[in-house]
Amino acid sequence: ARTSHARPFSPMAAMPLGRRAVLGSRSFHFGSSGFQAALQSMQCAPPDYATKLRAKTIALIDAHDPASWISDPAVTLLRGEALTGGTRKATVDAFGRENGAIIEATASEVDRVIEHVQTFAARARDLRVAVRAAEADLLDAEGPHAAGLVANQAIDFGKQDGVTEMVEAVEANQVERALGDALAEAEAAGEVEVCRAPAFVACVSNFSNFLDLFRKSIRNLELGVPVVVLSRSNTTQHVFRWCRLLGKLLQDRGMDPGLVTFLAAPLSEQQRLLKAAPRECPLYFTGSRAVAAAIRSAVPRAVASTGGPNTLVATEYTREVAEAIKLSAAIENAGQCTALRHAVLPCTAEQARGVFDGLAVVDGPAASLREGQFAALLGASAAQGGTAPGPGYAPASGAAVRHGQSLPPTTIDEYWRRVVVDFTAPSSAEDLRSPAFCDALAAWLVAAQPISVAVNDREGDYALARRLFDRTGVVVFTCGSNGAPALTCQARPQAGEVFGEFPVRRELLKHTRFPMVVPTPTPGYNSGYSLKHLEALGKEGLGEAAPKGVRGLAACAATDAGRGYLRVLWEYLEDACISNPRRPPPGQRETLYGLQAPPLNGQLTWVRCGPLSDVDAVAAHLLPFVATTACPLFRVSVDPAARAVADALVSSGAVPERQLLVEDAAAFSARIAAESPFNVVDDGHLKTLGPHGDGYPLAGQFVSLLMCIGHVKSTKPKDGALVAAFQDSPRWLRLRKEV
Repeated sequence: ARTSHARPFSPMAAMPLGRRAVLGSRSFHFGSSGFQAALQSMQCAPPDYATKLRAKTIALIDAHDPASWISDPAVTLLRGEALTGGTRKATVDAFGRENGAIIEATASEVDRVIEHVQTFAARARDLRVAVRAAEADLLDAEGPHAAGLVANQAIDFGKQDGVTEMVEAVEANQVERALGDALAEAEAAGEVEVCRAPAFVACVSNFSNFLDLFRKSIRNLELGVPVVVLSRSNTTQHVFRWCRLLGKLLQDRGMDPGLVTFLAAPLSEQQRLLKAAPRECPLYFTGSRAVAAAIRSAVPRAVASTGGPNTLVATEYTREVAEAIKLSAAIENAGQCTALRHAVLPCTAEQARGVFDGLAVVDGPAASLREGQFAALLGASAAQGGTAPGPGYAPASGAAVRHGQSLPPTTIDEYWRRVVVDFTAPSSAEDLRSPAFCDALAAWLVAAQPISVAVNDREGDYALARRLFDRTGVVVFTCGSNGAPALTCQARPQAGEVFGEFPVRRELLKHTRFPMVVPTPTPGYNSGYSLKHLEALGKEGLGEAAPKGVRGLAACAATDAGRGYLRVLWEYLEDACISNPRRPPPGQRETLYGLQAPPLNGQLTWVRCGPLSDVDAVAAHLLPFVATTACPLFRVSVDPAARAVADALVSSGAVPERQLLVEDAAAFSARIAAESPFNVVDDGHLKTLGPHGDGYPLAGQFVSLLMCIGHVKSTKPKDGALVAAFQDSPRWLRLRKEV
């Protein structure tokens, strides 16, 4: 286990407010020296925290009166007032069973919410003391609220192990509070501006306590950002109840009741609210890519975490590998984002079906909590498991499997709340390890972009894992052996096992404004640098200490603010890449994390400079490549009408002449269609940057649009073989030595 600090544990353990000097400059950015210091400040929850919470949760589930969610329905909450003039309807749980009531807001009540979103502003920017006092109440295992959060989630969603999620919240919240403190101090220094337009929270059902209550709501509220929580078509009872509780706890501490709003309304009315909301309002969403794309088309500042077909690779079918597949695929009855969807290993169809022999079945989440289960088949979904979800699938002891030698489509359905696995079966371990198959699998992973990949081979042999790591861009990458295999559903972000659910890179802006990384300070996704601060930096320049290529980009910049932004980006990269990868404090699993170059698979990132492209924006998008070892992975295409920009980029030494082409739009489009690059930066990207777009986003968020982020870990602590195998990978982003 991770080494604990000697001081007594508190669920609110964190550095005192205002210790940015300890964290270091740029301390709220992913991978920075300050980010590492925030990880080091974390205290583990003591073992009895989970024990106490589990016992109280089971008692609350057993005592739950189903009629209570009917007599006390979910309603719209606005400025502390319950709006009850609308139509009463039944609510349903995760499996479509009625479990309570909701009174959906009338059109005039929604109008009141719209007016609130358009006009409300918090009376103070810094609400950390009061909000964190409420947070402490919510996290206290011996208090009246923590077990209720877990119990309601279990009843509504069917969550089997909400206790572990609360432990993660206790620990990860400490890291994110420290990062939020650094962001607040940067704002106080006049460097950044946190946008305080109301933030919409579109809740997930499974991790609503950690993701929605703490990350999306409390982390925003503590810096004075109001939140509007939206009801769900299912599992809305738990969301409503934590939202109401949070509002009450804040009001008890003298906070404005307008800070927390809950809208109980059908989708059409929620859409009307979003359309009428100020453009500056962010929306935080965790869910499918299809829904994320629909939200993003309506909400420019939507930040989405999306799923993907998580994949486990093993070179041998062993009893341990079969168990790892079963646990990964059935976790939370396949209602978790890291659940396995695709297994790659030499096996027969009979062996694939046999993986799920003995899959546990429980009648409800209370039984799982009593028995210590997290991957049992819930009785409510057991009947579904006996049917094939589509062509080629066969029933398998409550699950469904499809077996073949070819890789499945990259768009395979995730079948939420069902246990479904596609098996890709090479003929042998040698075939699986072959460069041809390995590279084909890597290409599939880039095209499908799962959240998590687990690779298992001979004990201590990480050659296969390293080849896949170098050629992909997965956030969660875990290495094990066929005797002690890695699962896809293992990640502790508070321990440096950073987490993120990213769309396919070329489609990223279709789904989200930025990739969402855990841990990071949530308000940072709707923050930017002060124009005055950037202009001052731009007037100072970068100095001779900056590399030639970076100084060349600065020479091309048209404005002081643009030049200042280049300096901010360079200083962040200098800090994050000087020691990359980073090793977090010793813990349960050996881990390396940090900024990563795009996949080393031959795919490029193309930056297109059109006739009207802003040169400052072009320079900013080039800098993360020009300054780092990712330099060979980009090309610039310049329209003939912008030839002067091309000449300046080359003559200043910013871009090697061999990496720049002058071509018209038709030629560029044909090139992209033929090459299928990793990413394309065009005016859709460029126009959002700068004073005439969405301002200058924080450096960490901006760089994550272009570079990869993630970790690689072992299943074991102190795994020197893993460190030796991965530490020198060229995927880890480093400063370019000669620029």
